[in-house]
Amino acid sequence: MRLASLLFVVCAGVVIASCRTGAPLPPADEIVEGRTLLPVVVDTVDGPEAISVNPGKWTVRHNADEVLDFWSAISILDLPGAEHSARSVEERTFALALRTLMRSNPEDAAIAFRALHLQALDPMVRSRSRVGLTMALSWQSDWPSLAGIGVDPDTADGSDPLAVQAGVERWGRALSAVPAPVIDIPELPTTIPMRRSAFGTPVVTVEINGQPHEFWLDTGASMTLLSDEVAVKAGVKLAARDTLALSVVAGHIPARAVFVDSLRMGPVLAHGLGAALVNKGALRLDHRMVNGVREAVDIDGVIGTDLIRKLDLVIDARAGTITVRKPRRDPQIVPNLFWVGYPVVRLVTKDGRPVLLGLDTGAEVTYITTALLKKQPRTSVAVRHGSIGGLGTQEHTTEWVARQISLSDGGYAIGLTNVPVAPERRWTFVNFDGVIGSDVALASRLHLDFVNGVFDVRRSATNPLGGINVTIAH
Repeated sequence: MRLASLLFVVCAGVVIASCRTGAPLPPADEIVEGRTLLPVVVDTVDGPEAISVNPGKWTVRHNADEVLDFWSAISILDLPGAEHSARSVEERTFALALRTLMRSNPEDAAIAFRALHLQALDPMVRSRSRVGLTMALSWQSDWPSLAGIGVDPDTADGSDPLAVQAGVERWGRALSAVPAPVIDIPELPTTIPMRRSAFGTPVVTVEINGQPHEFWLDTGASMTLLSDEVAVKAGVKLAARDTLALSVVAGHIPARAVFVDSLRMGPVLAHGLGAALVNKGALRLDHRMVNGVREAVDIDGVIGTDLIRKLDLVIDARAGTITVRKPRRDPQIVPNLFWVGYPVVRLVTKDGRPVLLGLDTGAEVTYITTALLKKQPRTSVAVRHGSIGGLGTQEHTTEWVARQISLSDGGYAIGLTNVPVAPERRWTFVNFDGVIGSDVALASRLHLDFVNGVFDVRRSATNPLGGINVTIAH
Protein backbone atom coordinates (compact mmCIF):
# COMPACT_ATOMS: atom_id res chain seq x y z
CA MET A 1 0.00 0.00 0.00
CA ARG A 2 1.15 3.59 -0.54
CA LEU A 3 0.25 7.01 0.83
CA ALA A 4 0.43 10.44 -0.75
CA SER A 5 3.86 12.05 -0.58
CA LEU A 6 4.83 13.84 2.62
CA LEU A 7 6.54 16.65 0.69
CA PHE A 8 4.82 19.12 -1.61
CA VAL A 9 6.42 21.43 -4.17
CA VAL A 10 5.72 25.18 -4.22
CA CYS A 11 6.00 26.42 -7.82
CA ALA A 12 7.93 29.57 -8.59
CA GLY A 13 7.90 29.43 -12.39
CA VAL A 14 8.40 27.25 -15.43
CA VAL A 15 11.14 27.35 -18.05
CA ILE A 16 10.84 25.82 -21.48
CA ALA A 17 13.71 24.16 -23.32
CA SER A 18 14.86 25.26 -26.76
CA CYS A 19 17.89 24.47 -28.91
CA ARG A 20 20.60 27.13 -29.17
CA THR A 21 21.36 26.29 -32.81
CA GLY A 22 17.75 26.53 -34.03
CA ALA A 23 17.84 22.86 -35.05
CA PRO A 24 15.00 20.55 -34.00
CA LEU A 25 15.05 19.55 -30.35
CA PRO A 26 16.26 16.07 -29.42
CA PRO A 27 13.64 13.53 -28.27
CA ALA A 28 11.91 14.60 -25.05
CA ASP A 29 13.11 11.59 -23.04
CA GLU A 30 16.74 12.31 -23.97
CA ILE A 31 16.40 15.91 -22.78
CA VAL A 32 14.82 14.89 -19.46
CA GLU A 33 17.31 12.08 -18.81
CA GLY A 34 20.30 14.23 -19.81
CA ARG A 35 21.34 11.95 -22.68
CA THR A 36 21.56 14.64 -25.37
CA LEU A 37 24.84 16.26 -26.40
CA LEU A 38 23.11 19.18 -28.12
CA PRO A 39 23.29 22.56 -26.34
CA VAL A 40 19.93 23.42 -24.80
CA VAL A 41 18.82 26.84 -23.55
CA VAL A 42 15.89 27.44 -21.20
CA ASP A 43 13.38 30.32 -21.42
CA THR A 44 11.15 31.21 -18.48
CA VAL A 45 7.39 31.20 -19.06
CA ASP A 46 4.33 31.12 -16.81
CA GLY A 47 2.38 27.89 -16.91
CA PRO A 48 0.59 26.29 -13.95
CA GLU A 49 -0.33 22.64 -14.06
CA ALA A 50 -3.86 22.16 -15.43
CA ILE A 51 -6.27 19.34 -16.25
CA SER A 52 -8.99 19.50 -18.90
CA VAL A 53 -11.67 16.98 -19.83
CA ASN A 54 -13.27 17.32 -23.25
CA PRO A 55 -14.72 15.01 -25.92
CA GLY A 56 -12.00 13.01 -27.65
CA LYS A 57 -12.52 9.53 -29.07
CA TRP A 58 -9.28 7.88 -30.14
CA THR A 59 -8.73 4.21 -30.85
CA VAL A 60 -5.68 1.98 -30.67
CA ARG A 61 -3.77 1.62 -33.93
CA HIS A 62 -1.29 -1.23 -33.77
CA ASN A 63 2.16 -0.91 -35.30
CA ALA A 64 2.63 -4.03 -37.41
CA ASP A 65 6.42 -3.56 -37.41
CA GLU A 66 6.67 -3.55 -33.60
CA VAL A 67 7.48 -7.06 -32.37
CA LEU A 68 8.29 -7.51 -28.69
CA ASP A 69 9.68 -10.47 -26.81
CA PHE A 70 7.35 -12.25 -24.38
CA TRP A 71 8.26 -10.45 -21.14
CA SER A 72 8.41 -7.04 -22.82
CA ALA A 73 4.85 -7.60 -24.09
CA ILE A 74 3.77 -8.72 -20.61
CA SER A 75 5.29 -5.56 -19.09
CA ILE A 76 2.88 -3.39 -21.11
CA LEU A 77 -0.02 -5.86 -20.71
CA ASP A 78 -0.03 -6.59 -24.45
CA LEU A 79 -1.46 -10.09 -24.09
CA PRO A 80 -2.05 -10.76 -27.83
CA GLY A 81 1.58 -9.81 -28.42
CA ALA A 82 2.73 -11.99 -25.51
CA GLU A 83 0.77 -14.98 -26.77
CA HIS A 84 2.24 -14.50 -30.25
CA SER A 85 5.83 -14.36 -28.97
CA ALA A 86 5.50 -17.08 -26.29
CA ARG A 87 8.24 -19.70 -26.70
CA SER A 88 6.79 -22.42 -24.48
CA VAL A 89 3.60 -23.87 -23.05
CA GLU A 90 4.54 -22.35 -19.69
CA GLU A 91 4.72 -18.83 -21.13
CA ARG A 92 1.42 -19.29 -22.98
CA THR A 93 -0.18 -20.53 -19.74
CA PHE A 94 1.20 -17.50 -17.88
CA ALA A 95 -0.33 -15.16 -20.46
CA LEU A 96 -3.66 -16.98 -20.16
CA ALA A 97 -3.56 -16.73 -16.34
CA LEU A 98 -2.84 -12.99 -16.53
CA ARG A 99 -5.64 -12.52 -19.08
CA THR A 100 -8.00 -14.34 -16.68
CA LEU A 101 -7.01 -12.02 -13.82
CA MET A 102 -7.44 -8.95 -16.02
CA ARG A 103 -10.95 -10.19 -16.84
CA SER A 104 -11.75 -9.95 -13.11
CA ASN A 105 -11.75 -13.71 -12.53
CA PRO A 106 -9.25 -14.06 -9.65
CA GLU A 107 -10.45 -17.55 -8.65
CA ASP A 108 -9.50 -19.20 -11.95
CA ALA A 109 -6.38 -17.04 -12.26
CA ALA A 110 -5.19 -18.27 -8.86
CA ILE A 111 -5.52 -21.90 -9.98
CA ALA A 112 -3.36 -21.32 -13.06
CA PHE A 113 -0.76 -19.17 -11.29
CA ARG A 114 -0.47 -21.68 -8.42
CA ALA A 115 0.15 -24.56 -10.85
CA LEU A 116 2.88 -22.58 -12.61
CA HIS A 117 4.44 -21.45 -9.33
CA LEU A 118 4.72 -25.05 -8.13
CA GLN A 119 5.54 -26.85 -11.37
CA ALA A 120 7.06 -24.52 -13.98
CA LEU A 121 10.60 -25.41 -15.06
CA ASP A 122 11.34 -21.89 -16.32
CA PRO A 123 12.56 -19.91 -13.24
CA MET A 124 11.23 -16.62 -14.64
CA VAL A 125 7.75 -18.09 -15.18
CA ARG A 126 7.87 -19.70 -11.74
CA SER A 127 8.87 -16.52 -9.86
CA ARG A 128 6.46 -14.24 -11.70
CA SER A 129 3.65 -16.76 -11.25
CA ARG A 130 4.20 -16.37 -7.50
CA VAL A 131 3.59 -12.64 -7.95
CA GLY A 132 0.49 -13.37 -10.04
CA LEU A 133 -0.77 -15.76 -7.38
CA THR A 134 -0.46 -13.10 -4.67
CA MET A 135 -2.40 -10.69 -6.91
CA ALA A 136 -5.23 -13.16 -7.41
CA LEU A 137 -5.44 -14.15 -3.74
CA SER A 138 -5.26 -10.53 -2.58
CA TRP A 139 -8.20 -9.69 -4.85
CA GLN A 140 -10.25 -12.25 -2.90
CA SER A 141 -8.81 -11.29 0.53
CA ASP A 142 -7.89 -14.97 0.85
CA TRP A 143 -5.47 -14.51 3.76
CA PRO A 144 -5.04 -18.20 4.68
CA SER A 145 -3.97 -19.06 1.13
CA LEU A 146 -1.62 -16.04 1.04
CA ALA A 147 -0.04 -17.25 4.27
CA GLY A 148 0.42 -20.69 2.70
CA ILE A 149 2.51 -19.41 -0.22
CA GLY A 150 5.58 -19.14 2.00
CA VAL A 151 8.21 -16.46 2.36
CA ASP A 152 9.48 -14.86 -0.83
CA PRO A 153 13.16 -15.81 -1.07
CA ASP A 154 13.92 -12.48 -2.76
CA THR A 155 12.86 -10.51 0.36
CA ALA A 156 13.50 -12.98 3.19
CA ASP A 157 17.04 -11.72 3.80
CA GLY A 158 16.41 -8.02 3.10
CA SER A 159 18.55 -5.51 4.96
CA ASP A 160 15.54 -3.29 5.79
CA PRO A 161 13.50 -5.04 8.50
CA LEU A 162 10.40 -2.96 7.72
CA ALA A 163 10.65 -3.90 4.04
CA VAL A 164 10.70 -7.55 5.07
CA GLN A 165 7.69 -7.03 7.35
CA ALA A 166 5.77 -5.43 4.45
CA GLY A 167 5.80 -8.72 2.52
CA VAL A 168 2.35 -9.89 1.46
CA GLU A 169 2.91 -13.36 2.92
CA ARG A 170 3.47 -11.80 6.36
CA TRP A 171 0.19 -9.92 6.11
CA GLY A 172 -1.41 -13.18 5.01
CA ARG A 173 -0.04 -14.94 8.08
CA ALA A 174 -1.15 -12.12 10.41
CA LEU A 175 -4.69 -12.15 8.99
CA SER A 176 -4.92 -15.90 8.33
CA ALA A 177 -7.57 -16.35 11.02
CA VAL A 178 -9.73 -13.63 9.46
CA PRO A 179 -12.25 -15.04 6.95
CA ALA A 180 -13.06 -13.20 3.75
CA PRO A 181 -15.30 -10.22 4.59
CA VAL A 182 -19.03 -10.25 3.96
CA ILE A 183 -19.94 -7.09 2.04
CA ASP A 184 -23.52 -5.90 1.53
CA ILE A 185 -23.86 -3.62 -1.52
CA PRO A 186 -27.13 -2.17 -2.84
CA GLU A 187 -28.33 -3.39 -6.23
CA LEU A 188 -29.68 0.03 -7.16
CA PRO A 189 -27.51 3.17 -7.31
CA THR A 190 -27.35 5.12 -4.04
CA THR A 191 -25.79 8.58 -3.82
CA ILE A 192 -23.87 9.74 -0.75
CA PRO A 193 -22.13 13.06 -0.03
CA MET A 194 -18.40 13.50 -0.40
CA ARG A 195 -16.00 16.36 0.04
CA ARG A 196 -12.48 17.13 -1.03
CA SER A 197 -9.59 16.95 1.40
CA ALA A 198 -7.06 19.78 1.58
CA PHE A 199 -5.13 17.86 -1.08
CA GLY A 200 -8.17 17.38 -3.32
CA THR A 201 -8.61 13.67 -2.57
CA PRO A 202 -12.18 12.31 -2.21
CA VAL A 203 -13.31 12.10 1.44
CA VAL A 204 -16.37 10.22 2.73
CA THR A 205 -17.87 9.63 6.15
CA VAL A 206 -17.25 6.05 7.28
CA GLU A 207 -18.63 4.35 10.38
CA ILE A 208 -16.19 2.00 12.12
CA ASN A 209 -18.14 -0.20 14.54
CA GLY A 210 -20.77 2.55 14.58
CA GLN A 211 -18.33 5.43 15.15
CA PRO A 212 -18.27 8.07 12.34
CA HIS A 213 -14.92 9.15 10.88
CA GLU A 214 -13.62 10.88 7.77
CA PHE A 215 -11.76 8.53 5.38
CA TRP A 216 -9.94 9.13 2.11
CA LEU A 217 -11.03 7.11 -0.91
CA ASP A 218 -7.63 5.94 -2.14
CA THR A 219 -7.28 3.61 -5.13
CA GLY A 220 -3.51 3.62 -4.58
CA ALA A 221 -3.91 1.82 -1.24
CA SER A 222 -4.06 -1.96 -1.48
CA MET A 223 -5.67 -2.24 1.98
CA THR A 224 -8.11 -0.27 4.05
CA LEU A 225 -6.28 1.37 6.97
CA LEU A 226 -7.15 3.40 10.03
CA SER A 227 -5.29 5.41 12.63
CA ASP A 228 -4.62 4.00 16.09
CA GLU A 229 -6.78 6.75 17.60
CA VAL A 230 -9.77 5.69 15.48
CA ALA A 231 -9.14 2.03 16.33
CA VAL A 232 -9.18 2.70 20.07
CA LYS A 233 -12.39 4.77 19.90
CA ALA A 234 -14.16 2.14 17.78
CA GLY A 235 -12.94 -0.89 19.75
CA VAL A 236 -11.19 -2.48 16.77
CA LYS A 237 -9.50 -5.83 17.52
CA LEU A 238 -5.91 -6.77 16.80
CA ALA A 239 -5.66 -9.75 14.47
CA ALA A 240 -2.06 -10.61 15.44
CA ARG A 241 0.65 -9.50 17.85
CA ASP A 242 3.29 -8.97 15.16
CA THR A 243 4.35 -5.50 14.06
CA LEU A 244 4.27 -5.40 10.28
CA ALA A 245 4.85 -2.59 7.77
CA LEU A 246 3.26 -0.82 4.82
CA SER A 247 5.02 0.47 1.71
CA VAL A 248 4.65 4.24 1.27
CA VAL A 249 6.26 6.87 -0.94
CA ALA A 250 9.04 7.56 1.57
CA GLY A 251 9.79 3.88 2.29
CA HIS A 252 7.94 1.84 4.92
CA ILE A 253 5.98 2.60 8.09
CA PRO A 254 5.13 0.26 10.99
CA ALA A 255 1.59 -1.17 10.99
CA ARG A 256 -0.53 -3.77 12.75
CA ALA A 257 -3.08 -6.18 11.30
CA VAL A 258 -6.58 -5.58 12.71
CA PHE A 259 -10.08 -7.02 12.38
CA VAL A 260 -12.95 -4.56 11.85
CA ASP A 261 -16.32 -5.99 12.91
CA SER A 262 -18.32 -3.41 10.96
CA LEU A 263 -17.40 -0.76 8.38
CA ARG A 264 -20.19 1.25 6.78
CA MET A 265 -19.78 3.69 3.89
CA GLY A 266 -23.22 5.00 3.05
CA PRO A 267 -25.27 1.95 1.98
CA VAL A 268 -22.20 -0.34 1.81
CA LEU A 269 -21.67 -2.50 4.89
CA ALA A 270 -18.59 -4.72 5.33
CA HIS A 271 -18.47 -7.28 8.15
CA GLY A 272 -15.18 -8.83 9.24
CA LEU A 273 -12.78 -6.69 7.22
CA GLY A 274 -9.05 -7.25 7.63
CA ALA A 275 -7.28 -3.88 7.73
CA ALA A 276 -4.05 -2.12 8.69
CA LEU A 277 -3.60 0.05 11.78
CA VAL A 278 -0.95 2.78 11.73
CA ASN A 279 0.16 5.48 14.14
CA LYS A 280 -1.81 8.71 13.78
CA GLY A 281 1.45 10.60 13.21
CA ALA A 282 2.06 8.60 10.04
CA LEU A 283 -1.30 9.81 8.73
CA ARG A 284 -0.59 13.49 9.40
CA LEU A 285 0.54 15.13 6.17
CA ASP A 286 1.98 18.60 5.78
CA HIS A 287 -0.05 20.76 3.45
CA ARG A 288 1.20 23.68 1.35
CA MET A 289 2.19 27.00 2.87
CA VAL A 290 -0.73 29.34 3.62
CA ASN A 291 0.17 32.93 4.63
CA GLY A 292 3.61 31.72 5.65
CA VAL A 293 2.26 28.91 7.84
CA ARG A 294 2.46 25.24 6.90
CA GLU A 295 -0.85 23.53 7.56
CA ALA A 296 -1.12 19.95 8.78
CA VAL A 297 -3.88 17.57 7.72
CA ASP A 298 -4.93 14.58 9.82
CA ILE A 299 -6.37 11.51 8.13
CA ASP A 300 -8.68 9.21 10.12
CA GLY A 301 -8.21 6.39 7.66
CA VAL A 302 -8.24 5.23 4.07
CA ILE A 303 -10.67 3.09 2.08
CA GLY A 304 -8.41 1.02 -0.16
CA THR A 305 -8.90 -1.11 -3.23
CA ASP A 306 -9.74 -4.17 -1.10
CA LEU A 307 -13.20 -2.58 -0.78
CA ILE A 308 -13.24 -0.33 -3.87
CA ARG A 309 -12.71 -3.36 -6.16
CA LYS A 310 -16.08 -4.72 -5.04
CA LEU A 311 -18.02 -1.56 -5.99
CA ASP A 312 -19.35 0.29 -9.01
CA LEU A 313 -18.47 3.90 -8.16
CA VAL A 314 -19.19 7.26 -9.77
CA ILE A 315 -17.22 10.11 -8.18
CA ASP A 316 -18.52 13.56 -9.09
CA ALA A 317 -16.31 15.99 -7.17
CA ARG A 318 -17.96 19.08 -8.62
CA ALA A 319 -21.39 17.87 -7.49
CA GLY A 320 -19.94 16.68 -4.16
CA THR A 321 -21.36 13.17 -4.51
CA ILE A 322 -20.38 9.52 -4.82
CA THR A 323 -22.86 7.10 -6.36
CA VAL A 324 -22.38 3.45 -5.42
CA ARG A 325 -24.01 0.19 -6.43
CA LYS A 326 -23.19 -3.50 -6.90
CA PRO A 327 -21.35 -4.15 -10.19
CA ARG A 328 -23.26 -6.11 -12.82
CA ARG A 329 -21.14 -8.11 -15.24
CA ASP A 330 -21.48 -6.93 -18.83
CA PRO A 331 -19.58 -9.01 -21.44
CA GLN A 332 -20.07 -6.27 -24.03
CA ILE A 333 -17.77 -3.85 -22.20
CA VAL A 334 -14.22 -3.52 -23.51
CA PRO A 335 -12.20 -3.17 -20.29
CA ASN A 336 -9.57 -0.48 -19.76
CA LEU A 337 -9.18 -0.74 -15.96
CA PHE A 338 -7.27 -3.68 -14.47
CA TRP A 339 -6.05 -4.70 -11.04
CA VAL A 340 -2.64 -6.37 -11.22
CA GLY A 341 -1.59 -5.79 -7.62
CA TYR A 342 -2.15 -2.09 -8.34
CA PRO A 343 -4.92 -0.38 -10.37
CA VAL A 344 -3.84 0.18 -13.99
CA VAL A 345 -5.72 2.20 -16.61
CA ARG A 346 -5.12 1.72 -20.34
CA LEU A 347 -5.54 5.00 -22.24
CA VAL A 348 -4.80 5.98 -25.84
CA THR A 349 -2.66 8.78 -27.28
CA LYS A 350 -3.76 10.87 -30.27
CA ASP A 351 -1.64 8.75 -32.60
CA GLY A 352 -3.28 5.53 -31.35
CA ARG A 353 -0.61 4.27 -28.94
CA PRO A 354 -1.87 2.47 -25.82
CA VAL A 355 -0.33 3.67 -22.56
CA LEU A 356 -0.62 2.35 -18.99
CA LEU A 357 -1.13 4.65 -16.02
CA GLY A 358 -1.52 3.68 -12.40
CA LEU A 359 -4.67 4.97 -10.71
CA ASP A 360 -4.12 6.67 -7.35
CA THR A 361 -6.91 8.90 -6.06
CA GLY A 362 -4.83 9.40 -2.89
CA ALA A 363 -2.11 11.24 -4.82
CA GLU A 364 -2.37 15.00 -5.11
CA VAL A 365 -1.28 15.31 -8.73
CA THR A 366 -1.09 13.30 -11.92
CA TYR A 367 2.35 12.67 -13.41
CA ILE A 368 3.85 10.88 -16.38
CA THR A 369 7.13 8.98 -16.66
CA THR A 370 9.92 9.08 -19.21
CA ALA A 371 8.48 5.82 -20.59
CA LEU A 372 5.58 7.86 -22.03
CA LEU A 373 8.00 10.45 -23.46
CA LYS A 374 9.76 7.65 -25.36
CA LYS A 375 6.40 6.89 -27.00
CA GLN A 376 5.79 10.62 -27.64
CA PRO A 377 9.32 11.92 -28.41
CA ARG A 378 8.12 15.23 -29.91
CA THR A 379 6.51 16.30 -26.63
CA SER A 380 7.61 19.77 -25.56
CA VAL A 381 9.24 19.62 -22.11
CA ALA A 382 10.17 22.29 -19.58
CA VAL A 383 11.63 22.73 -16.12
CA ARG A 384 9.65 23.96 -13.13
CA HIS A 385 11.50 25.80 -10.38
CA GLY A 386 10.15 25.40 -6.86
CA SER A 387 10.97 24.74 -3.24
CA ILE A 388 10.32 21.95 -0.78
CA GLY A 389 9.65 22.77 2.85
CA GLY A 390 10.81 20.38 5.51
CA LEU A 391 11.29 20.43 9.27
CA GLY A 392 12.94 23.81 9.77
CA THR A 393 14.39 23.88 6.26
CA GLN A 394 13.49 24.97 2.78
CA GLU A 395 15.19 23.43 -0.23
CA HIS A 396 15.13 24.79 -3.78
CA THR A 397 14.31 22.22 -6.44
CA THR A 398 13.63 21.81 -10.13
CA GLU A 399 11.50 19.24 -11.91
CA TRP A 400 10.76 18.43 -15.52
CA VAL A 401 7.25 18.89 -16.86
CA ALA A 402 5.59 17.99 -20.16
CA ARG A 403 3.91 21.02 -21.65
CA GLN A 404 0.95 19.16 -23.15
CA ILE A 405 -0.16 15.52 -23.08
CA SER A 406 -3.61 14.30 -24.16
CA LEU A 407 -4.90 10.80 -23.40
CA SER A 408 -8.32 9.34 -24.20
CA ASP A 409 -10.38 6.72 -22.38
CA GLY A 410 -12.24 6.08 -25.64
CA GLY A 411 -14.89 8.76 -25.30
CA TYR A 412 -13.28 11.72 -23.57
CA ALA A 413 -9.74 13.08 -23.59
CA ILE A 414 -7.82 14.09 -20.48
CA GLY A 415 -5.62 17.06 -21.33
CA LEU A 416 -2.55 17.46 -19.09
CA THR A 417 -0.74 20.80 -19.20
CA ASN A 418 2.65 21.21 -17.48
CA VAL A 419 2.32 17.75 -15.97
CA PRO A 420 5.33 16.56 -13.88
CA VAL A 421 7.70 13.99 -15.41
CA ALA A 422 9.13 11.25 -13.18
CA PRO A 423 11.65 8.45 -13.87
CA GLU A 424 10.33 5.20 -15.31
CA ARG A 425 8.31 3.23 -12.77
CA ARG A 426 7.68 -0.49 -12.54
CA TRP A 427 5.16 -2.29 -10.35
CA THR A 428 5.84 -6.05 -10.14
CA PHE A 429 6.26 -6.94 -13.83
CA VAL A 430 4.25 -4.01 -15.29
CA ASN A 431 5.83 -0.80 -16.67
CA PHE A 432 3.92 2.41 -15.92
CA ASP A 433 3.72 5.41 -18.24
CA GLY A 434 2.50 7.56 -15.36
CA VAL A 435 0.01 7.81 -12.50
CA ILE A 436 -3.45 9.40 -12.50
CA GLY A 437 -3.99 11.38 -9.30
CA SER A 438 -6.93 13.00 -7.56
CA ASP A 439 -6.66 16.09 -9.80
CA VAL A 440 -8.25 14.14 -12.66
CA ALA A 441 -11.11 13.16 -10.34
CA LEU A 442 -11.58 16.87 -9.55
CA ALA A 443 -11.82 17.67 -13.25
CA SER A 444 -14.40 15.05 -14.17
CA ARG A 445 -17.22 12.76 -13.30
CA LEU A 446 -15.14 9.61 -12.75
CA HIS A 447 -16.68 6.14 -13.17
CA LEU A 448 -14.79 3.15 -11.70
CA ASP A 449 -15.90 -0.48 -11.93
CA PHE A 450 -13.14 -3.04 -11.42
CA VAL A 451 -15.43 -6.02 -12.03
CA ASN A 452 -16.15 -4.89 -15.60
CA GLY A 453 -12.86 -3.04 -16.04
CA VAL A 454 -14.42 0.41 -16.46
CA PHE A 455 -12.52 3.67 -16.12
CA ASP A 456 -14.14 6.62 -17.81
CA VAL A 457 -14.28 10.35 -17.38
CA ARG A 458 -17.30 12.42 -18.28
CA ARG A 459 -18.61 15.90 -17.66
CA SER A 460 -19.89 16.55 -14.17
CA ALA A 461 -23.64 16.34 -13.61
CA THR A 462 -23.42 20.02 -12.64
CA ASN A 463 -21.88 20.92 -16.02
CA PRO A 464 -23.37 18.53 -18.59
CA LEU A 465 -22.77 20.66 -21.70
CA GLY A 466 -19.30 22.19 -21.55
CA GLY A 467 -15.77 20.90 -21.13
CA ILE A 468 -14.01 21.18 -17.79
CA ASN A 469 -10.73 22.85 -16.91
CA VAL A 470 -9.02 22.75 -13.51
CA THR A 471 -5.82 24.59 -12.58
CA ILE A 472 -3.62 22.84 -10.03
CA ALA A 473 -1.75 25.33 -7.85
CA HIS A 474 1.25 23.84 -6.03
